[in-house]
Amino acid sequence: MPAAVLISLAVTVYAFETIGTELDLMPLAARRAADIAGLRPSLVAWRSLSLQLRAGLVELGSTPRVDTKRAAEILAAAQPAPARIEPLADPAPSAAPPELISALGPARGLSASVWGALGALERYALVKVARTGASERLGSAYDEIVGSSAHSSHLDARGGARMVSVSEKAATARRAVAGSRVTLNQDAFERLLRADAPKGDVLATARLAGIMAAKRTSDLIPLCHPLALTRVEVLLEIDEKARAVDIRATVEAFDRTGVEMEALTAASASALTVYDMLKAFDRGMQIGSTRLLEKSGGKSGDYRAADAQAALDARCAVRDSALSIDEAVRRVSRADAGGICVFIGTVRDHNAGHAVRLLEYEAYTSMAVKEMERIALEIEGEIEGTRLAVLHRVGALAVGDLAVVCAASAPHRDEAFRACRALIDRVKQRVPIWKREHDPSGTSWVGWEDTSVRV
Repeated sequence: MPAAVLISLAVTVYAFETIGTELDLMPLAARRAADIAGLRPSLVAWRSLSLQLRAGLVELGSTPRVDTKRAAEILAAAQPAPARIEPLADPAPSAAPPELISALGPARGLSASVWGALGALERYALVKVARTGASERLGSAYDEIVGSSAHSSHLDARGGARMVSVSEKAATARRAVAGSRVTLNQDAFERLLRADAPKGDVLATARLAGIMAAKRTSDLIPLCHPLALTRVEVLLEIDEKARAVDIRATVEAFDRTGVEMEALTAASASALTVYDMLKAFDRGMQIGSTRLLEKSGGKSGDYRAADAQAALDARCAVRDSALSIDEAVRRVSRADAGGICVFIGTVRDHNAGHAVRLLEYEAYTSMAVKEMERIALEIEGEIEGTRLAVLHRVGALAVGDLAVVCAASAPHRDEAFRACRALIDRVKQRVPIWKREHDPSGTSWVGWEDTSVRV
């Protein structure tokens, strides 16, 4: 199948147009530039332009966004003067127009993802040819522009791998978390624990390797786009019972495509570095499973692996039984935590100058837990290296009972203090839990003023 004819690297003329290098006929790229500029030259006017000006207009129409001022300047030299028309907009990238789908027929598929992956000129060309009613020419245009890409947006028209254009997508906040695991024999694991591996600090080196790898993902994975990452965090935790290192890589960006591959690359590079640092003591180390745990942002929506959701659920709970400070601490404990901060809210015996006998907490449990999860993920994203847990009790609570326990762990105490304070503040502001106060004169709904703090 012939490819589009390139008059120069910046000028596109499709093979199905059957236009020679002298540009004696007006290519679709030039028509696009003129349409968007609101001008319609006749064939005589087109041929009155020099070859250089004709090629210049084709070049403008080959770009994602047409410079209408320059297009008008070029066409001002045409004789007779082009007719003025209402400027036309490019076909929207969200979905192919119904008239194009109808003209193509069932044999030539054009899904929303394939349509969105086409360039602006490609979409314009298909719609323009479809409007002429020339079905044979439309078939040739489809074969050249869409071709094998109808089966996958990552294939070009001739079936070759290509990097999908994301220029039309809006930049949004993107986040992904990936995990991996390295299981070691006793000798290698003891070396890791004692930090006396001949190559140096295993965990610190693996952490840096993961961060560096995330930033170089597009150099390693052929079809990945280079992204401006805003955050990369790699945490390595030791599981003594399993003689393993658990790796968790979090990557964030504000960009047009997701960061799943960056997170997976970071986790993989960290795992490989652990292997490299300790392979002298265990050639049979096992790596895996390496997988995506979470992602958010983008058109496809959010994703969380089932066991990752279960782990998060285990850190956020609303229940009618007694709360345990030790339980909250266990939920955030990990090997690399240098500090754990705990907030405890208890029922006191007075409020606003009157006695309190009892508090009743009520909640929309599922909504409350979901909001707690959102808050925990927010803060963990804002304060690097933190892990959070919230336990909240509902039902009737006597004076002295624990109403809420918040715990935050971090590599350093400052981050643990900040995270715990932010956690209780946001829980107070946002979580749908209400309480009713019982005093000698009756009952009333109140705010949070009746809880005291012990740290």
